[in-house]
Amino acid sequence: METKGYYALVGFFVTVLSAVGLIIALWLSVGINNKPQTYYAIYMKESVSGLSLSAPVKYNGVDVGTVKKIALLSQDPNQVLVVIAIDEGTPVSTATHATLNMQGVTGITYVELAGGDPAAPPLTIQPGQKYPVIASTPSLIFRMHAAINSLSENLQKMTGSIGQVFNEKNGQLMQDTLENINAASRRLNNAVGSAEFTLQRSNVTLETINNQMLPQLTNLLDDVDGVTLRLDGFIQQLSDNPSMLIRSQALAPLGPGETRNPTQLRN
Repeated sequence: METKGYYALVGFFVTVLSAVGLIIALWLSVGINNKPQTYYAIYMKESVSGLSLSAPVKYNGVDVGTVKKIALLSQDPNQVLVVIAIDEGTPVSTATHATLNMQGVTGITYVELAGGDPAAPPLTIQPGQKYPVIASTPSLIFRMHAAINSLSENLQKMTGSIGQVFNEKNGQLMQDTLENINAASRRLNNAVGSAEFTLQRSNVTLETINNQMLPQLTNLLDDVDGVTLRLDGFIQQLSDNPSMLIRSQALAPLGPGETRNPTQLRN
């Protein structure tokens, strides 16, 4: 009898402990947060891969709620409906926006809320909606993916443009252009050479003038100056004594011991 009583007592404690464990498990699964919550809808225009039910919802990094529903819109498969429940009193307004984010190195995807403005009016349920709708913004991964796609498209367009530039027709045009440039360069070189030859000949001519002609011209000018001076003297004498044209020029009086030259007497 004692053995049976012992087994019954053990069974009772096992049952109680199992019930307590089940209650704790249910409590944890429901959540320890008993704060009143408000539901909001978010329409994501990107993949929500990695986001799961009960994933955290954070407002500027602070936990404020969890994800309650994830569904693909039947009328627009490019959008995903995410329903979240956040604690009442969280400053959600028309200025608030939601985006997908990844938590640290774990890679857990969660919903990040930001953009609170105290002056912005609170969100209200719009016609045709079950919950107030929080606007969504693209995640960092989505923006990076879009940037990579844009870069790839630009590279493809650039490759096509380069191919058009270097096609057979344009290649022949470029070759003709280069040949014309070479011909013009040769003509320019010839013109420069002719100009240099002309300058050299001009320098030789100038040196000849400086070394030979200028001294002779200088001597000639000196002779002309001498003749001009003598002519001026003759004109002055003729002005003073016009009779010189009829008779000879009066001889100057002889000095003591001087004699006259017969040639002067004939004159």
